[in-house]
Amino acid sequence: FSADCEAPMVPVTRNLDVISFLADIATIGDWNIDGLPTDPLSSQNGILVTSSTRYPLLIDPQGQALSWIKSKERSSLPVWNGQNLVDLSDPKLKDKLEFCMGDGKTLIIVGVEDEIDPMLNPVMEKEIVKKGSRLYINVSDRLMDYHPDFKMFFITRLPNPSFSPELQAKTTLIDFTVTQKGLEEQLLGKVISKEQKALEEQLTQVLEDVNSNTKSLLLLDASLLERLTSNSGNLLEDTQLVAVLANTKAKASEVNAKLIAADETRTNIAEKREQFRPAATRGSV
Repeated sequence: FSADCEAPMVPVTRNLDVISFLADIATIGDWNIDGLPTDPLSSQNGILVTSSTRYPLLIDPQGQALSWIKSKERSSLPVWNGQNLVDLSDPKLKDKLEFCMGDGKTLIIVGVEDEIDPMLNPVMEKEIVKKGSRLYINVSDRLMDYHPDFKMFFITRLPNPSFSPELQAKTTLIDFTVTQKGLEEQLLGKVISKEQKALEEQLTQVLEDVNSNTKSLLLLDASLLERLTSNSGNLLEDTQLVAVLANTKAKASEVNAKLIAADETRTNIAEKREQFRPAATRGSV
């Protein structure tokens, strides 16, 4: 369709990378630190999970999505008798749903097979009723409080489930099944953590530093842009703006220097990691 757009002079971005377009590097870095695999398919799945308006239904035979979601949502997960997961067949599912939905917690429902309890249909379809300043959803003839921060994830361990079209329309179906390339990358990390533990720890630290510095850079850009847009007079006469600009420039140079140094370190580590690639490749076949 690029040619069709360019013919009437519609601007088109060539070689568009969907991942970098929909999520910044700092966000993806946070996901990787929380346990999301670094392969492109996993990053795309992460974007779907965090951006979808419908509640995600995750196909997760290897349990990677569950580990990532638990780590990512750890601050908002409730705990019941030492457990923060709810089985779809749990007799107290309704009460736990009410608690999470009213307090804006994250509800992770596991044990999903081919169907989901119809009781959850009003929640999946977000049949929200507003009364005064409060929000409610009617679940099985019980009016439950609804908090805008409430999140819900459905997870199945079945590798090839048969979900009905109606269920797929109510949720966002995302397949987290590991690909051969993704498995190879994960095995590489396992091999190195066994053979060269210090190398893998160094890589983790470098990735955290890069992520932190990238966030700092994005915050500086956002702060400067906000200052520029809120200014209504002569820019050169605004001493505070000039000071912010100078501070931003100095910090940006410092952060960029750290990013360059980290990139060189990461390249050196990557070269050493490649020595173990054949073992990971063989294990993924």
